[in-house]
Amino acid sequence: MPSEMGAATEADSGVSLKVVKVAIGVLGVGISCFQLYTGGFGVVEAYMQRTIHLMTLMTLAFLCFPTNRKWSSRTNAFIDISLAALCLIIGAYLFFDHDRIVGREWYYGPMTTGDIVFGIMLMVLTLESARRVVGPALPIIALVFVAYCMVGAHLPYPFTIRTPPLKIFLDHMVLTPQAIFGVPVGVSATFVFLFILFGAFLERTGGGKFIIDFSMALVGRATGGPAKVAVLASTLFGTVSGHSVANVYGTGTFTIPLMKKMGYKAEFAGAVEAAASAGGQIMPPIMGAAAFIMAEILGMPYLTICAAALIPALLYYVAVFGSTHVEALRLGLRGLSKEEVPSLIETLKHGSHFFIPIILMIVVLVMGYTPFRAAFIAIVALVVVAQFRKESRLSPRGFIETLIQGAKNSIVIAVSCGCAGIVVGVLDITGLGIKFVTIVTELSMGIFPLALILVMVSCLVLGMGVPTAPAYIIAAMIAAPTLVKFGANPVAAHMFVFYSALLSAITPPVALAAYAGAAISGGNVMKTGVIASKLGFVKFLVPYMFIYNGAFLMMGAPSFIVWSLFTGIVGTIGLVVAMEGYFYARLSTIERALFALAGVGALIPEFYSDIPSLVIFGVATWMNRKKKLVATTVAEV
Repeated sequence: MPSEMGAATEADSGVSLKVVKVAIGVLGVGISCFQLYTGGFGVVEAYMQRTIHLMTLMTLAFLCFPTNRKWSSRTNAFIDISLAALCLIIGAYLFFDHDRIVGREWYYGPMTTGDIVFGIMLMVLTLESARRVVGPALPIIALVFVAYCMVGAHLPYPFTIRTPPLKIFLDHMVLTPQAIFGVPVGVSATFVFLFILFGAFLERTGGGKFIIDFSMALVGRATGGPAKVAVLASTLFGTVSGHSVANVYGTGTFTIPLMKKMGYKAEFAGAVEAAASAGGQIMPPIMGAAAFIMAEILGMPYLTICAAALIPALLYYVAVFGSTHVEALRLGLRGLSKEEVPSLIETLKHGSHFFIPIILMIVVLVMGYTPFRAAFIAIVALVVVAQFRKESRLSPRGFIETLIQGAKNSIVIAVSCGCAGIVVGVLDITGLGIKFVTIVTELSMGIFPLALILVMVSCLVLGMGVPTAPAYIIAAMIAAPTLVKFGANPVAAHMFVFYSALLSAITPPVALAAYAGAAISGGNVMKTGVIASKLGFVKFLVPYMFIYNGAFLMMGAPSFIVWSLFTGIVGTIGLVVAMEGYFYARLSTIERALFALAGVGALIPEFYSDIPSLVIFGVATWMNRKKKLVATTVAEV
């Protein structure tokens, strides 16, 4: 009898799995085609676009992230399929009742029993789908905000807030474009999905391999070549994916073993990949989807946000690249041999066509088209040019599988934005953002530098374990208005909280990118996180730099921007050398102090500190180089 039951369970599981695969395929192709259509021919009404997008991807979330990965339990399979079906039912309800929902007067229009029941279910499903896809951190934050909204009226000053009636709360959360179906999901339903789909097509046609080969060909033979390959490949990979952990696994499985083979310690190898991959979150054009959301919140052109993010991202990679170079010099590591590195000419010969859709996308954006339309054009161009090369050609089956994969890749952003929308809704309906301004002002006693530190720490905590987009959304809604109230430029304020919210990716104890790097390298997790934080120190400093110097955000006269970039690079190198304790030779205490002084001085946005700092940097470099020359001469004698 038990064997018969086991066989029945296995058979039922097989049927369930087959049905699930078909459902995933149909939903994946369907939502990708819908997004492509709206990208090429125009979006439908905002609430409807967001409803179709979020409810379809939430359905996929329960099918692609089941309770039991093998679908071996009939009970779990029933639960997962039921939750997925419930998402579709709620989506259908909102879709077919769309005209009534968008035509009613918010908070005063009557709510039906269906509105209330499905509204409660939608909030629960949003939290559960986010828990399955991105872990417990984001749903817990959302639940804390909801709980605060419910009991805030009973808390002592300065934490007292107005508590809305349950009907108004549900109305705001579900039936308005201000919460779950707010700006975050709106951005996911337009710009972000197509950029992720573009990344899926790029990977399917061999773009990922081209990025690795291209990086190897460019810097593989340089001093400490494998580490520099990791930095460059992660930079290029990150411009498309914008997700630190995905970057680590995308390039680290190749670069980390190569670094260890060349002589880097396991912890350093994992930290380099983690720090380099975390840079993908701040590197234009994707920035983990935050660039689109920031542009939408600030009401600014997308290209303006990308331009503002460029110099800070470059300084970050100067620090990571410089640290790997100095570490290689200190350890006496060489680059890869000629035989181990692919030919640059051959690499470009087989993969240069991948530049065409990217260049076309940039041109279209400069011409004034929306990122939504630019991504659509880039996808079409990529599919077309891929057909001219045998190794990148897409078959009909491959095309369909890529549509499905693109939809799967979009689940993380969509459900994260939906969950973050709950936080945004609470902030909007309670005025909690204004309350945060009051609290920070009182704690900082009105002292701006102290307020900056408080905001950075708050954003770091709120961003722990949370993906890029929702981490920024929460920080932007809570903390950015505080900095604007203190007089900060709005772009600088949003970039400050954006950087602050992402620090946890490489900062222990919640350093997800470092954990991923350590998992591949086999190194100690905590040591890997500490080294990654050290390599990515610019992420801690650069927010203060662009708060006080708009040139780092491409604001001001071109000559001042160029000068700030130059002094920023010198200052970054000075601090890298001071922290590593090595340049041409091991640094003495005096040399280390001089490089640190030059680094800090060059980053201060004042001309009177720049010139002395450059002189000090030159003197320290001369002293260290002279020491190296003397040591070389003595060795030769």
